[in-house]
Amino acid sequence: MNKMRKPFGRFIVFLMLGCPLYAEGEMPAVVAADTATIHVDQGSEAPNKSVYRIHPLLDGTIIGVSALGALLPVIFEPEIIKKNCPCDSGEVNSIDRPVIQYHSQLARSAGDITVAVALVAPPILDGLDIGFKDQAFKEDLVVYMEVLSVNSAISNAFRYTTQRPRPDAYKLSPIPSQPGGFASFYSGHTASVFAGLSAAAMTYNLRYGPHVWPWLITAGVGLGEGATRILSGRHFYTDVAAGIGAGTAIGTLIPYLHERNKHSTVSITPQVSPESVQLVFRKDF
Repeated sequence: MNKMRKPFGRFIVFLMLGCPLYAEGEMPAVVAADTATIHVDQGSEAPNKSVYRIHPLLDGTIIGVSALGALLPVIFEPEIIKKNCPCDSGEVNSIDRPVIQYHSQLARSAGDITVAVALVAPPILDGLDIGFKDQAFKEDLVVYMEVLSVNSAISNAFRYTTQRPRPDAYKLSPIPSQPGGFASFYSGHTASVFAGLSAAAMTYNLRYGPHVWPWLITAGVGLGEGATRILSGRHFYTDVAAGIGAGTAIGTLIPYLHERNKHSTVSITPQVSPESVQLVFRKDF
């Protein structure tokens, strides 16, 4: 019974947070009784944990410049945004207009908690999986930080350039007076969740082979975050849709560009025996 608790506990964490918690030396396998097994063949040697190639000067520069690009607009927000209301709801397209009636404080709080957990959990669980002192973890962390910094910089560039009023700005009372009330397009919270979890899903798949469930968790948590931003009256539907697209693209592209083994070969070979039929996944570097 005790032997069953540890794998079961890890499986529950997988479903909740979407990050690897395999102990060193363990490999995932899915077994379908009486039909087929999927066997991951890693060879006789221990697998190389490193999946990313880092260029310290280049990546450090990108992270630093992107962080400044994300931070400076927030610092100088009053000088950048000069709009004020009351605003005419007639200028809102018919798809987005119903969102003006949503102003749930509970949804706003839930969204703030969700984005915090979604961004903090992946590097912690990654470190627990491969070791915080492992070089591979440091490489993962650099890529993850680059994803978040670039995502924030691009998001703020759009929000402070378009200066779209938030749904809250169309309320008659109180009239919004803060510049942040005019930074609706696109949803930075939604983009951040999709960017961070997409990067975590990419890392997991590069290290452990193709798996769908990290992407399902990314979609589930990300869409939940988008829903809270809509119900709280902080963003329109189109703001959230754009955030989904931008966050997913950034969270996927940056890890792909850093992938260490782009030219590795992958094969899936059927193996038949009297007891079972196996599909053997093999990745040669």
